[in-house]
Amino acid sequence: MWRHAEAELADIALSVDDDLARKLTPKGKRQAKRMARWLRDWLPENLIILASPAVRALKTAEALKYDLNINVALKPGATLQEILTALAAIESPQNLLIVGHQPWLGALLTYLTGSSGIEADIKKGAIWWLRQSLPNASTTNSSFKRASYRIFTVQTPNLIP
Repeated sequence: MWRHAEAELADIALSVDDDLARKLTPKGKRQAKRMARWLRDWLPENLIILASPAVRALKTAEALKYDLNINVALKPGATLQEILTALAAIESPQNLLIVGHQPWLGALLTYLTGSSGIEADIKKGAIWWLRQSLPNASTTNSSFKRASYRIFTVQTPNLIP
C-alpha cells in the first residue's frame, strides 16, 4: 500500500472533480521519486499496480515508470467495503501495489492485518508492505480476508536518502 505523496491543500468547498484534480506539491514530487527509486529495487515479478483516479495518486504511481491500472473504486472517500469489492474483482492478484488515500488505506491495513482499535494512519508518501500470512493460501479473490496479512516493512520518504 502506497499513500499518495504530499498534494496541494484541500479546500472544503472543492467539488469532487476539483478534489480529484489536486496535484502534488514540489515536496510531494520529491517524495514520490524517492519512494519509487526505493521500490524499483524491491518490486516483485508479476506486479499489478492499482491507482486511484485522483491526480495526486496517479502522479505518485507514475514516478515508478511502470504500467499502472486506474481503478475508480479507489477514489478519495471510498469505504472499506468498496475497496474490498474492487480488490475481489482482480484475477490472481499475486503481487499488488495499491496507490491511494487515507482514511481507506488505513482501514484496509487494519482489516488485512487483523489489528484492533483505531484505523492505521498511513503518512503521505509512505509504503506499507504486507505479505500474506495464511499458510499455503492460494492467491484467489478470497485472499483479501481479515487478519490474513502481516506487515513486512514500512518505508517513509524521510527514511530514504
